[in-house]
Amino acid sequence: MRRILLLACGSLALAAVVACATSDEGTSFEPAIDGGATSVPEAESPSEADASVKDAGVRPLSSCNAVGWCATTLPDSDLVLRDIWPFEERAFAIAESESLGTKVLEWTESTKSWAYIDDDSQNAYGAGHYAGKVWAPNENEVYYATAPALIYHGTRATPSSPFSWESTRLEYVGPDHGPDRDPGYAWQLKDTSAAQNGLPYIKQHVAAVGVWGTSADDVYAWYANRIFRRVRVDGGSPAWVPEHVEENPSAPHESFYIFGAAGSSRDEVWFVSSHGLYNAQSGFYGCSTLVRRTPDGYRRVVDSCGAEGSLRVTQGSSGTAYWTELGWPTSVDSPRPGTAVIVVNNRAFVYVDMTGAGKARFNPVNGADPPVVVGRTKPNLQSVWINGDRAWFSGWGLVIDGENKPDAWAESYGLQPPKAAPDGGATFSISSTALDGAPLDKPLYQVRGTSNDNLWAVGSGYALHKKTP
Repeated sequence: MRRILLLACGSLALAAVVACATSDEGTSFEPAIDGGATSVPEAESPSEADASVKDAGVRPLSSCNAVGWCATTLPDSDLVLRDIWPFEERAFAIAESESLGTKVLEWTESTKSWAYIDDDSQNAYGAGHYAGKVWAPNENEVYYATAPALIYHGTRATPSSPFSWESTRLEYVGPDHGPDRDPGYAWQLKDTSAAQNGLPYIKQHVAAVGVWGTSADDVYAWYANRIFRRVRVDGGSPAWVPEHVEENPSAPHESFYIFGAAGSSRDEVWFVSSHGLYNAQSGFYGCSTLVRRTPDGYRRVVDSCGAEGSLRVTQGSSGTAYWTELGWPTSVDSPRPGTAVIVVNNRAFVYVDMTGAGKARFNPVNGADPPVVVGRTKPNLQSVWINGDRAWFSGWGLVIDGENKPDAWAESYGLQPPKAAPDGGATFSISSTALDGAPLDKPLYQVRGTSNDNLWAVGSGYALHKKTP
């Protein structure tokens, strides 16, 4: 059953400013019909695997490396996994593909295999050309988001039963910007050294459509600049009701996007977002913002461009120097109530603490370079997931295992290699994703787990699983 909701958005400008980029390699996706559920085993060990793989574009996925990251075999070779939501014995992932459109997968630990669980209706004509987020309150219920503004909800009786799906389209009814503008898709051409090396610029994008919740009866979705909540209206069936819109009536040419959510309880949910200017030739460039929902309502608590009523992002232990670079935030997590960490500009994070008057501190991650650099700058950091005393970040070909140390982040010490960290600072190490001795030259868009010894890192053609400390 599809429910249609109205979504308004401000007009978008046709000017851009120079900025640092974020997210990922953008691609146009043409959906195709999948033949049904597919299940494949986990990759074999080096001694068992066929060493004569001849496809030069796909390196053999074999074995587990020295730090415990194991390559799992995906049903199709062109899957780009955007997000994952794990449990102890299962995991749900969402992927996009040039040949298949958007696909949703389930990992079963007992068989060590992935299987498609969607019904492929998300790839009807004009849909499924990019993937958003996936979230699940339990092993028998899952939500996911895909273009254009579609939120799918699946349920099943038991893990051995097939999912039944229903969808809702969060319709955008703002100004018509033509076929080249999608309010749920922020993109830009990354300004790198590529042109100097005879290489094309990288087109990067982040989907501004997603879903996340604190429990089965407390679920949020977002599209473009608006946040929805799944509630029952007048005793009826659950519906997606708009609760908040990011906008600036005094600047109608600004674009607003919401990219992700996290929280520590139903009383506090954080949404990373951005606002800025759009140019048809180079894309969207904006400020990093953070919206906080509490029982008192929604408030934009951080704005790197200094909007009135929001915290400015400062850097340095004195907290007096402003960080004003433009760049999108791509991920958020909450280390403890009243605090949040957001990844900005693919190279750093902002630590937010709402105690007292509140603070938002810029924190660098120094020395965490991609393992392979071929004539261009690659986005180092994509996502953050914090658990216990550890802060995990994923990026281009790497996973960072850092200390969760809010006191150090409040002083803008960031994360440093052990030999470079100041007294009281937080350190990190690279959790190597190299397989068969070869570094991984692909983006890992999300790292997430159920514990520090049940971790997943997923990205372009890879789903890596780690079950060791």
